Amino acid sequence: MHNPLPKTQYINYFDAIDPVRVKTLMAVITDILNREKPDVLYVLFASGGGNVDAGIVLYNFLKSLPVRLVMHNTGVINSIANVVFMAGAERYAARHSSFLFHGIAAGFATSSLLNLKQMRERVSSLESDERKIVGILSDNCRLSPKTLAGLFDTGEAVSVEFAKENGIIHDIREPNIPKGAHVMTVDIQTKH
Repeated sequence: MHNPLPKTQYINYFDAIDPVRVKTLMAVITDILNREKPDVLYVLFASGGGNVDAGIVLYNFLKSLPVRLVMHNTGVINSIANVVFMAGAERYAARHSSFLFHGIAAGFATSSLLNLKQMRERVSSLESDERKIVGILSDNCRLSPKTLAGLFDTGEAVSVEFAKENGIIHDIREPNIPKGAHVMTVDIQTKH
């Protein structure tokens, strides 16, 4: 008996990670799952990163999907985008791509005044976010929390060879969308 190939939906995403984009992307993916009913969701993914909370929400959403999720780094995965990328059950990277790890930061308006309690709350929130990021990354690859802390401290971009050696990716391969495949590029326009 011959097994049919799994139905695969390809999504191309090259954008920031922020609440508006994440909500829109989750809605697009939900629509694809309901309409196309794929067995595999193959995400060609590149992102300069963005908002920590939005990235963790997207990671958890992607992990919950009832399909096999493949993530493919098509250029650059920076900052919180590393967490999103880790949602893939299979993870690949194009030969000429990279992964950038760095610690998180908090922005303050120029005229902001914070009392000691507010400052402690902000520090506690930053430490909590970094622990969540380290936990997700170390749960999904072979980098220890100590090694990740070192990468965060130095703000280091790593090669695809490093990524493969440490389980960030399963293999180095060029993206290859088969002829006739269902492909969608997600282009989210936001008002500035």
